[in-house]
Amino acid sequence: MTRKQRDALLTLPETEVEVLRHHMLGPADLAAVNQCRTPETRLSYALQLCCLRFPGRYLSRGELLPGIMLDHIADQVQADADVITLFARRGATRYQQLTSIKQRHGFRDLSRPLRDELTAWAQDEAVGLTDGRVLLDRLIERMRSARIIIPGISVVERLAATAMHSADLAAIAEIGALLSPPQCDQMDVLLSAKVHRQQSRLSWLRAPAGGVGARSLAEILDRLDLVRNIVGDAPARLPLHLNHRMAQMAREGSLYTAQAFQQMNAPRRHAVMMATLSELATTLTDAALSMFQSLVGRANLRAKKRLEETIAASAEQGRARLLRIAEVLDAVVTAVRSESDVTAAVAVIAPLDTIADDAAIIRRTLRPGRPDVLGELAPEYHVFRKIGARFLSSFAFEGGRAVQPLLAAIAVLGGIGGDRRKPLPADVPLGNIERRWSRYVFTDNSIDRSYYELATYFILANALASGGVWVVTSRIHRPLEKLLAPASPATPTQPVALVHAFNAEDYLADRMAALDAALLNTERHLSGKDAAIFADGKLRFPKEPRGDNEQEQMRAVTARLYAMMPRVRITDLLDQVNHRLHRAFLPCLHRIATCGSARLHGRIDR
Repeated sequence: MTRKQRDALLTLPETEVEVLRHHMLGPADLAAVNQCRTPETRLSYALQLCCLRFPGRYLSRGELLPGIMLDHIADQVQADADVITLFARRGATRYQQLTSIKQRHGFRDLSRPLRDELTAWAQDEAVGLTDGRVLLDRLIERMRSARIIIPGISVVERLAATAMHSADLAAIAEIGALLSPPQCDQMDVLLSAKVHRQQSRLSWLRAPAGGVGARSLAEILDRLDLVRNIVGDAPARLPLHLNHRMAQMAREGSLYTAQAFQQMNAPRRHAVMMATLSELATTLTDAALSMFQSLVGRANLRAKKRLEETIAASAEQGRARLLRIAEVLDAVVTAVRSESDVTAAVAVIAPLDTIADDAAIIRRTLRPGRPDVLGELAPEYHVFRKIGARFLSSFAFEGGRAVQPLLAAIAVLGGIGGDRRKPLPADVPLGNIERRWSRYVFTDNSIDRSYYELATYFILANALASGGVWVVTSRIHRPLEKLLAPASPATPTQPVALVHAFNAEDYLADRMAALDAALLNTERHLSGKDAAIFADGKLRFPKEPRGDNEQEQMRAVTARLYAMMPRVRITDLLDQVNHRLHRAFLPCLHRIATCGSARLHGRIDR
């Protein structure tokens, strides 16, 4: 931390809210203060007591006290704030008061037993933390609540740093206990083995995916298989309280090179590499799912392009083709009536191959149903035949009841493994086939295997995009329950006391007693106030002076509010005003409108 951040942790309260919250003296406190004889000793006793409570440290000699804090405490002990100049004229008086405050109010110095107890508590708190500043704040609050006097922020900072270091070593040891020697050896091989002359195997695993294609998807699956073989089930056996620290190690590991890993000691290297590889497995899972969806999208675009080309070609050549077929029919009719050679008559008009092509195109154009993209997907099957079955068997897809037929079809295709020699089983799931795929999948009382697989792949891609199907090990396509689950278990709290039966009379009596006590306490604290704060039977409180930081924040908020307001031409605004006022101020508005069409920011004051 910077010096300014350190000083802010144990600074004296400088706002009215903080002073009222931390420096209110109770009856027992005032009784102890009134045992002092002179106003300056009463004020010094109260100041040291309040400073030990918040911020929890000793009041330094010659320290500059905030005016609002000094006035508030001086009013409570019925002393003039000017007697602060006589504060601690005798050092013995100051130390005698500190000794009395410690004995009477239970404040303790940070001795060796307390330091050991606080260190053990901080180590337990640091297990689930990755930010040392959070632990530092908790440690300060712990010392305040236990009435342990804070000797200095550097001492607390060293305690927090020691606790964070111990928690880090404990996490490394806990992760290392889950790793077997073969796993550690495989991690070391990743750092030393080379894919080629200048790239380590770890760098190859981190390399971004290539262009959309079956080869790129196969390479991603190869990397994922290698990472899974190394990691195994170790991440699933890790305790939940290590999730944050594993995430932190993964962020660190993503920045380390193979040479940087090799310079670490073995336990830390293996722990950081385990976190890095676990995160890399999730990243590769998302990359594989995204690549699969890109393959489906590319196949759909190619089929759409072919359909458009076919329609365009049919439109351009359709008239000539129909005229040629009409001439062929006329020639056939004329030849039959004249009992001449039909083949010769047709050959005069066009070759037989051309006529056959025309007939095939006409049949294709006039096939049942409207032409759609699905009918042009058959040429794309070879891409999914290469990688589809391996992709399906590489992940454990899950989903709700509505997608169970789809999950069953995925299991069947993954089990076949893309082997065309293995036929589809007789009880192959058909509930996943949507209506628009039916006329392509079911042909001649049989199942077109190519279109059945294509339909399964396309429906799976849509289900992944909609969230109907998910993969637990993915970050993007994971179930909603896992997305909403906390990353670490809840902190155990004190047991909640049982609530007794509610009684309106008792509740009102308790509230009235609390109100009376608060009013009497207010009256007692206001008895010595200056009469000037009472005016017209009302109690006035002086406004707290605003600092530069608060004014900057107000300016920033004001600027944001003005920026959110729409911009309108002044002529349009005046036109609306004129319409609403029914031309009541038309001459005046006309003079204003001649000033131009400047844009108006903010609001218009009357």
